[in-house]
Amino acid sequence: MNIKIKQGIDNCYMAHKYEHPGYENDLCAGLRTMNGDGEPCETCKVCYLYYGHPMWDKED
Repeated sequence: MNIKIKQGIDNCYMAHKYEHPGYENDLCAGLRTMNGDGEPCETCKVCYLYYGHPMWDKED
């Protein structure tokens, strides 16, 4: 895992305010709704550290 990405996730204000979301595919798993069983919250969906962000879907 890239150290800058890990530091970004560990220092995220959402992780400090709520809980650490964990990692998925070496990126942030995102804070989930419905006690962890739902979709990631809207704030996490637009974050570049979130594994589901459209930027990470690009093929090289």
